[in-house]
Amino acid sequence: MKFMVFKMIGFLLIYSMALYSAKAMSARSNQAWNSIDANNHASSKPVKVDVLDSVLFPENEPTLSVNEPMYFVVGGSGSTTAHFQFSFKYRIFDPDSTPVDWFQALYGLQFGYTQTSIWDLSDDSAPFYDTSYRPSFFWQGNLYGKGLMPKLLRGGFEHESNGKDGDASRSINTLFLMPFWGTDVSNNRTLIVAPKFYVYLEKSDNEDIQQYRGYVDWNVRFGNESGRLLTMRLRYGTAHRSSTQIDFSYPLRKPLFNRTGGFVSFQIFRGYGESILDYDKDNGTQLRIGFSMVR
Repeated sequence: MKFMVFKMIGFLLIYSMALYSAKAMSARSNQAWNSIDANNHASSKPVKVDVLDSVLFPENEPTLSVNEPMYFVVGGSGSTTAHFQFSFKYRIFDPDSTPVDWFQALYGLQFGYTQTSIWDLSDDSAPFYDTSYRPSFFWQGNLYGKGLMPKLLRGGFEHESNGKDGDASRSINTLFLMPFWGTDVSNNRTLIVAPKFYVYLEKSDNEDIQQYRGYVDWNVRFGNESGRLLTMRLRYGTAHRSSTQIDFSYPLRKPLFNRTGGFVSFQIFRGYGESILDYDKDNGTQLRIGFSMVR
């Protein structure tokens, strides 16, 4: 069964990369003709900026760019803890490099890294309770999706561990596939649904983790990218154990660039496994407030 899932994810990634390359070459050709036409026929019509595309496909995105949200929030339930995260991704090939000229889809290869920590502020020595380290290697590309087709697809390999020894050691390796569907709603608000499907390659430190995490993260993003924004992640395990994290944010300043600025953040977590160390423990309801730089 696991081998069949590997084959399916691999096939979908290869098919998507080939589709991306074909459509990217077509888009380049159309862009060239449009450029020639624009030089010969100047237009006075204003260019409409698609809010959804600006989130999923930011223009002139640098080689080193934002990945998952980056925040620092404080609160908890009973004891006071700080929950903070930083994340980035690095594009391996330049758009004008020789390998990309040979095969357009190579432009989508990325290295990602996300680190999430829980800091116990109520203890006298204020130790770090647990930290999750998540390096990843993945491909992502614009599928130019219409209708039921996703607009963006991301897929690859991810490792997660907490760097501890003995009974406190936690580690998993996963192969994942993450399609993005989205739509512009109204008043510059967007709705993005991006489930992250995964299969476990190795989980010897925590053999039953699928009972608490399941095989998919249900991710939803809704709101105004220049105003109030709500994000949610839901996990539901095979043993009917679940967790939900909801983040609400509001800008304190004008955005610096895509998804980045200064935001006041409210976070609610309910359920199992707020950290990988406690993947099989019910953490109850955690309420926190703080600041985020990327959302």
